[in-house]
Order: sequence, then C-alpha cells, then structure tokens
Amino acid sequence: MFAQQLEFDFSFSCPHLEAEYYREGAQDLIRRLVPGDLLEENHFVSAAQRARFADLLPILSWSDLSKAPCTLSVLLLCKYRWNACHFFYDMVSRWLLPQRKVNVELFFASDVRLPHLSDELLSVAEIVIYLKSASDVEEVRRNIGAIETEVRLGVVSNYHARRILEFKGLSSDGKTAMVQEKISSLIQSHSKDFDRGIFTQMQQFLITCKEEFKGGRDYHHISRLISNLYALRKLLQKHVEATPQERHVMTKFFKTRIDNSLSTGGRPVLGILAGLNLCHEHEIFATEHLVAAIHKILPKARIVDNSPFVDPEGKSVQILYLEIEKDTSADFTLDEIHRLRSLLPEELKASVERLTRPLFMPRNEEEVLRNIMTLADELRHASDAPQAILSLDEQRGETLTFTVILVRSALEGAPSLPDLLALHKGSFIIQPDRVRKVGRLRGKAFKEATVFRALVESAPFLRTNHTVDCYKAREVVMKELSSLLGEIRDYNGGMLLRQKELLKALQALLGPLSPSQELFVETFFYALTPMEMRTILDPEPLKQLFLLLAQVKKGGVLQKRKEARWALVAAPRLLPQGISSAGFPSSRFASFQIEGEMLSGALLLSGDEREKERVFSLFS
Repeated sequence: MFAQQLEFDFSFSCPHLEAEYYREGAQDLIRRLVPGDLLEENHFVSAAQRARFADLLPILSWSDLSKAPCTLSVLLLCKYRWNACHFFYDMVSRWLLPQRKVNVELFFASDVRLPHLSDELLSVAEIVIYLKSASDVEEVRRNIGAIETEVRLGVVSNYHARRILEFKGLSSDGKTAMVQEKISSLIQSHSKDFDRGIFTQMQQFLITCKEEFKGGRDYHHISRLISNLYALRKLLQKHVEATPQERHVMTKFFKTRIDNSLSTGGRPVLGILAGLNLCHEHEIFATEHLVAAIHKILPKARIVDNSPFVDPEGKSVQILYLEIEKDTSADFTLDEIHRLRSLLPEELKASVERLTRPLFMPRNEEEVLRNIMTLADELRHASDAPQAILSLDEQRGETLTFTVILVRSALEGAPSLPDLLALHKGSFIIQPDRVRKVGRLRGKAFKEATVFRALVESAPFLRTNHTVDCYKAREVVMKELSSLLGEIRDYNGGMLLRQKELLKALQALLGPLSPSQELFVETFFYALTPMEMRTILDPEPLKQLFLLLAQVKKGGVLQKRKEARWALVAAPRLLPQGISSAGFPSSRFASFQIEGEMLSGALLLSGDEREKERVFSLFS
C-alpha cells in the first residue's frame, strides 16, 4: 500500500498525454521497478544515488511463476532507444515459448521522464502473457534466464538487438524495419552519394525479391545490396548518357554468409551484382546469360537457390544479382574472385543476346535449276567427285534449313541418292525434294542431280553471344555427307574454306584465347572489308592489327603503327561514311568497324610513306 501512495517527480515525454489512467499505469510500473528509497517523497537525491540509478538500468522484473494456468508479468525500465519496446515485446512474446504462439493478455509501453533521477528520456513497459499448461510453465522457467540476458543487451544496443533477432530468426516485417533504418542512416551519413530515390529502390527490391531470399540473409547484407544496386544503376546511367552507343558493364562482388545461425555461422557464398546497358531494341540479358558467363570462368560454381534477382527497373539498363557457392561449402579464394573481376565484364559483353526475326526467303527455283546445270557441266567423267552447292534456306525456331544440290555420276540400276540418304543417322534430318537425270557420261554412267533439305538444330552452333555460327553448321553437313558418299567437291565453299583457314592461322598466332576473346577475334575477322581480304591477307599483319585494336579497346585511345610493308590504325569510334576503300586498290586496303564496341580501323599493304600518312589522316 505504501508504494501505491508514493508520489515522485514524473512526466510523460509527450506534454499532451495527460490522461489520468495512462499516468497511473506508468507510475505504477515505475514504483514496482525502482527501489523505494530513490522514490521517497521530498527526498533529496544525491549524485551518488543518481549514479546508482543509472547503473541499475535497464531494470527487468518478472512476476512469480505459480502453478498452471497462470499469468506472467514482465516489466522493463530502460533508457530510451528507438524500437527498444518493440524489441522487448518481440523477445518475450516469440521466444519464451519458441515452439508455440504465446497469448499476450496485455502490453503497455510509454516514454517517461524522472527528472530527479535522470536527465535522459526513459522507456517503461509491461507485457502479460497467459500460460495454460504445466509444460509451458516449465519451459518458461528454462528459457527465462537466457531471454533476460538478451533483453538487457538488446534494449541498450541497436547492434546487439539486430544480431540477437537475426540469430533467432527475425520476422520479415522486423527485418524490413531494420533495412529501412539502415538506409535512412545511410542517407544522413552519405548525402552526397544517396538521395531519397534510394527508398524507391529499396521498396522495389523488398517487394520483388522472394521471401526465401530475405529469410536467409541478415539485414546488413540486404541493406548493402540495395545501396550498391542503387549506386551501380546511377553510375551506369551516367556513363550511358555520356556515350550511349558503347556497351558499359559494371560488376560488384560480396563475400557473405547465408542461413546464419549461432551454431554453424552460415554457408559461405559469393554475391555477384552485374549491370550493363542494352544498345539495341531487341537485345536481352537475363539470369541465364549471367550464369553462362560465370560458368565459363568458374565451371564448378553452383548457383544458390532463390538468389537470382532481376531489377524490375531494367529497360535500357539491366541489373542482375545472384549468389554462387562451392559444392565443398568452402569459401571462394582471392584468386577466384580476382579472375571473376578481371574476366567477367568481357564475358558479359559477349553474352548479350540479340533477338532476330525468323527468315522468310522463298527458294528461287530458277536459281536451283541454274545451279544444277552448272554442277552438271563440272562433272565430265564417271570418276569425278560429286559436285555440291549448300545454301542456307531458312531459320525457323531452333532449326536451320540448308538446301543442298548435289550432282554425281551413277550407274543404271544403282541405288539412288535418296536411298543412300535414307541410311543417314547423323546430326541432321534429311528431307528429299527431287531426283533427275541431267546428262550422260561415257559407258553406262549418267549424271544424277538430287535436291534435298538438311534440317540442323542450331543449339550446338551457338556462339557465346548467342548468335548461330552458320559456317560451322554448314561444315558439319558437308562433313557428314562426305562420310556417307566419299569425297565431295564443295562448289560454293572454296572461299569459305579459305576464310576459315586464315582465321585459324590468326588464332594460332595469337595463342591461347578465352571464349570471349575467341569471339572477339571472329567478330574482328568477319568485319574486314572487302570480303576478298579475308582470304588473301597474310596472318602476321592481321595479328598486329588485332593487337593494336585490343589496345584501343582497353585504353580508348587512337593507335597507329607503321612497318616497312604495311600501315595499321585502330580508333575508338566508328568509321566515317565512304571510307571503306578511301581510293586505295581493294587488293591492298582493308577496313573494319565493330558497331557494338564502337571500334574501327584499317590496314594498308604498301611501302609508300605518303600512302601510309594518308591512311592515318582518315582517322584524325
């Protein structure tokens, strides 16, 4: 009764909150928590007593646990900290009985001032829970000591509160609140780098990403990911505005742990944030492209379930995130991260896919008949090798269709070519069209012309940038036909074969190449004009031109070089209109431009110094 009659200096933090039942409730809690000698009426409180009161905080009190059923009252008085009472409620209501839902009968919390004991704002709270069974009472007795220690730590320190809730399994709403708090403090401390637009980024991320992702990662990692995603997008857009024709790629790596727990510490994973701009309307870059690029560098890396995230703001700028891990649960080494950091940007550039519409190209029957007669004229003796023309007819879905015209010598009564082709069990499907006799040879031999289609799946011939290598597909068709029929003369493949030989010679001079480098060499080679230069050039000047181009790509500065027999130039921009020949003989001058990379250059085969300077002046 004495405690209920005791009066002391008391006020709410909010001056407008003066309802009597609120006041009586808060004062009653304080009387039950603070030692009576510190609350005696008209008692002078010394500095030592004020210090003693400060040492007592936070004060936590539990009512006695009686036989079930019963109620348990938990009281708290602590220095004010944002969300301290929320943490107190969460700990008691969720973790006193962690395996079942607790019935909260009452919760009261208020911010108050006790001027005679402390100059600081204080928080006072009470939570009352109902315990139905004896097993509940026993479990609370077992948990109560640990919960008290965690509450005392958490109400004093934001850091400890977050870590405790993370280890215990923070609810989605609680984690979101912590992320919001972290982002708010980031704006205040780094106002030059982050503005309020980051809140929009945060909201989109938290709504879009899966609950499994948020559940397995701590608030610190989520906050760091949101801030880096926002900063990367902002920087990428700045570069795109400056040079919209160029491909810009940016990456960021995060070593972290997921599924954190006090016992295991979580699994080590590597987070990868990648962003790039799309230069054309029909380009796409999705999670599967990022995964393919990573596997080219770290083939054994495994994608973490539910980790891929695609920023929904992606239009001309696409940003993706995912996490990788090892089968052995080991951490990624610094060398592996360095390899990703140095090689991944180029692999990502090569991985952008450009959608193309299906080809509609009705076959010209007049041209087919003309080609049949041309091949028939080439066949003069019964011992001559069959003559063939292969041409791409159409691309429909994942299938390439080649029209094949083949003229060979045959004997009366011998199996026709369609009968032989029916035995084919190779990598493509054959659709016969027609068979005709188009002339006779000496003896019983005659000229047999066969037209058929070869249907080839395009998947095996996809390059790293998802374009289809029709040259390789054509080469496979020709090789399998030769294995079935013997040596065949590829009538329209002579120049293609010579180009292939020169390309391989160039690649051999350059030495070992990564998949992205090999793709860049091919892109450079097939960009050379006029086309004839891809068959007659010497590999050495081509090698020197490519190395010069690689320097330009890396440094972005015009490069020139003069040798005794040639002149080379490469520039970080596209060629002006009409420079393809520039007045030089086509047998001595080659130029190129690579639109996706905004690169161009030229090669002149000449020992004349004035001609060399004229080539250089074209790029000035």
